[in-house]
Amino acid sequence: MRRGFKVLDCDAHMQEPPDIWVRYVEPAYRERAPKVTGHEGRTLFTYAPCESFPQGLKVQWPPEVYADVRERYGEAYESWWSLESRLRHMDQEGIDVMVGFPTNGLTPPTAPSITDPQLQAALCRAYNDWATDYCRDSGGRVKFIAKFTMLDVAEAVAEIERIAPRPEAAAVVMPYAGNSAQWPSPEFDPVWNALVAADLAISFHGGPSQTLWFRPWREAGMAAVAHALGFPVDCMLGMGTLIFGGVLERFPALRCGFFEANAGWVPWWLARLDDHATGRQGRYMNNAPLALRPSEYFRRQCFVAADPDEGTLAQAVECLNGDNILFNTDYPHPDAPFPGAVDDFLAQPIPDDAKRKILWDNATAFFGSRLADVLASVPA
Repeated sequence: MRRGFKVLDCDAHMQEPPDIWVRYVEPAYRERAPKVTGHEGRTLFTYAPCESFPQGLKVQWPPEVYADVRERYGEAYESWWSLESRLRHMDQEGIDVMVGFPTNGLTPPTAPSITDPQLQAALCRAYNDWATDYCRDSGGRVKFIAKFTMLDVAEAVAEIERIAPRPEAAAVVMPYAGNSAQWPSPEFDPVWNALVAADLAISFHGGPSQTLWFRPWREAGMAAVAHALGFPVDCMLGMGTLIFGGVLERFPALRCGFFEANAGWVPWWLARLDDHATGRQGRYMNNAPLALRPSEYFRRQCFVAADPDEGTLAQAVECLNGDNILFNTDYPHPDAPFPGAVDDFLAQPIPDDAKRKILWDNATAFFGSRLADVLASVPA
């Protein structure tokens, strides 16, 4: 709690150990697992050639990205991001509950080069098992976003059902939105059904398109352009696909969150989607008409995470009345606003009622029953 506000960080990150694929991948798949050769700033792993990365992988950011990580994170950095150091930093910031997305667990298990659904499913299980172990002794204060394969619907459903009983799992993450064409297909409906049955929200994390669509900007020395564009573009594409593809119409109990892309773009994007569904640009609608306006589906089922120091947050709050917006810190990544994330947010020129919604109420609505084990323990 901070200055009388309960705080739920909806988008922090797990920092997996370099030996995660050695220790957690089932023996039958261990030889085919990602081969970690090093790291950058104790944040991103580098890989030798393997099925996930046939040419190997080294994501190179400008050296300034990691320049102060050791100094800012101190004990957490030295302990390779231990649970104990994370809890101490949460107490320091006033964060009651923290939900972590994968970092190095995000890309290798569902890399485009993997074509064997059994391998992909095994890597997702490995990540989920490690994350469960990491969160287990946090007293419910640290939870994780789980992974599942996108290559086999039956395997995806099996993994959703396997992790559903685990209190450590708060939601699941979908892979890169550029692979979203299958989501509206009836063949994918068992996945949405399984998520609704388990009361697991679906999360979309921006970022991959910065190394795909916007790679030329990075290679031309303009990494800032690729980074600034990639995150919101991924989330816009995912949101538009779910709405116009009819997924939110067919599954009204499905909750969707869009993370690490700011919230300021949402008023503009909703207005543009509305116009393409019912306005003068509705002529481009070549699928079934929607029963509701896109903005109505968003308000009913969608949430978007705001950065603590986001410059256009006040406009998004005004548009949405403070609803549908979540709080995130991106801890412990190099560009996270740490220390001082919660204080930065509380300094925003928005009403206290909106601050309470964003820091706590909206998050508990998004995660639903997955937070039941901790809600009663956090003081009112």
